[in-house]
Amino acid sequence: MLTTLSRGRVVFLFVMVLTVWPGSPVAALEQREPWPRIHIPDPVARQITIAALEAASARFADDDCSRIFTDFADGNGRPLADRLSAVAVDSHDYLRLITFIDDTRHPLCGSGILALTVPGGRVVRVCTVELTRIHAQQPDYVVASVIHEILHTLGLGENPPSSREITKRVLGRCGRK
Repeated sequence: MLTTLSRGRVVFLFVMVLTVWPGSPVAALEQREPWPRIHIPDPVARQITIAALEAASARFADDDCSRIFTDFADGNGRPLADRLSAVAVDSHDYLRLITFIDDTRHPLCGSGILALTVPGGRVVRVCTVELTRIHAQQPDYVVASVIHEILHTLGLGENPPSSREITKRVLGRCGRK
């Protein structure tokens, strides 16, 4: 039976084909730069972001940590694991679909947060000054914060659950054991 695909889904599938098609420019870029969607000019903050993404990816391989996607639901009550399945990639590849940008000038960055994301959006806005400061004291908290933002990209809202509750659950499931 034929089904119709939304324009966004067709574009997404096209980009995914370009990403994995041997010899494509996108595949070649991915081979040179494993995290091509990180747009953070500060080299220290960029490296911290890369390290946090690599740690998050490694932790998602743990069954307990990967259950974080079933612990939460989007605004329609749909489990985040279903949202991830709908994208048709595993958690490791999903991380590569998220864009990270330096947004230190955002008004919320002065309030002590590390990053912010609109639920369902694919852009994580990083507060690089705070990221660098917190990483020096609590690198595992930075990893948990990145995972927290990844959950938002899958549609998780806040209040409820509070930001603190989300991060606490992430640390419980995905913190170092």
